[in-house]
Amino acid sequence: MAKEKKIPIYQIIETDLRKAILDGKLKQGDLVPSETELAAKYKVSRMTVRQAINNLLIDGYIYRHKGRGTFVTFNKMEMEKNSHYLNSEFHDIEGPIETSVMSFDVIEADEIIAVRLQLKVGDPVYYVERLKRNQNIVLVYERLYLPCNMYPDLTEENFPKSFYKFVEEELNWKIKNSVLAIEARGLSKRVAELFHQKEGEPTLYSSSVAYLDNGRAFEYTRSYYHAQYFRFKYNSPRH
Repeated sequence: MAKEKKIPIYQIIETDLRKAILDGKLKQGDLVPSETELAAKYKVSRMTVRQAINNLLIDGYIYRHKGRGTFVTFNKMEMEKNSHYLNSEFHDIEGPIETSVMSFDVIEADEIIAVRLQLKVGDPVYYVERLKRNQNIVLVYERLYLPCNMYPDLTEENFPKSFYKFVEEELNWKIKNSVLAIEARGLSKRVAELFHQKEGEPTLYSSSVAYLDNGRAFEYTRSYYHAQYFRFKYNSPRH
């Protein structure tokens, strides 16, 4: 009989805190229990607690205010709406957007991928490169990372279509939310060639982690957008 793999304590602390945020027990602006309090509760060192806290900081669930403590970032009501206040759209484009798979492989998770997907360094993940284009214009270059232990039968054929649709309709999983970071970056040589632009030209870059309703991260994505044809729109409700 195979020996059951023990879950690291920092992952248990991280999962418990994330669940408390997703369930609304910890609300936007609430003070997160201190490292000392969590260390006493879980009977571990502050260093172990700090690892869990740092993972939640990276994923954007919480933020630090110097001299005051660590606070919850998200509003539960917005999360239940799947963060639909942020929309994206193509402009000056006519006709359908087609998705094609450039690469489908299995790689080992590095430090960043492991943190994002709640894995250990070296764990196997699916690695997918995709292009979204309109006719001969490449609009988006995506790199997707997915935990192999969650998907026993994935193939390249799952990716020319919406992967979220596959998750919800084929696997019957419920998607809770995604944490998205957007920034301006200069184009790398490879992406510049795909976009038919010059290396170093500014473009839109995003990284996102998508979560199920149980708090499990099921997809980590890094994307470059052709800035000439793409824009984000933020719809801010009145308070």
